[in-house]
Amino acid sequence: MKFYSYDYVTGQISKVNWLFLVAFVLFLSLVLFFSFKYAHAKKDGKYRELVIIFALSAVTVALMGFGQYQTNQATDNQYRTSLHFIEVISKELKVQKSQVYVNTSAETDGAIVKVGDNFYRAIAGTDPDSYLLEKMDLKSPKVELVEANQ
Repeated sequence: MKFYSYDYVTGQISKVNWLFLVAFVLFLSLVLFFSFKYAHAKKDGKYRELVIIFALSAVTVALMGFGQYQTNQATDNQYRTSLHFIEVISKELKVQKSQVYVNTSAETDGAIVKVGDNFYRAIAGTDPDSYLLEKMDLKSPKVELVEANQ
């Protein structure tokens, strides 16, 4: 069974996807450049077609980036919930966050928590700061601790 550290869960929160942003800026720059060229060469239709192609490409990249952003935000919210869960558990058990490991990096209700040599099952309460910890004894556990550097 894998248990994830606080630092590992922190590292799972995604960063801005710069590839979509760079591609969007590039296509937008090309649209502006060919729009300027089209304005000065009214009889040349190739610039108009290039403006249309790059404008549609910019819109496509923007929509793909927005979809990816929404997906990342939903995933990040789950990881932030798990981080808050670890912080609450460490405060409740009066240990450092680095000593708390959870068997899931996204879901907190029903998670198994490892603190030192002890294992607990967490049951979510009515508010985000309340959990019932039930001490467990695992029979011949195969524990693998996943740290941030893996």
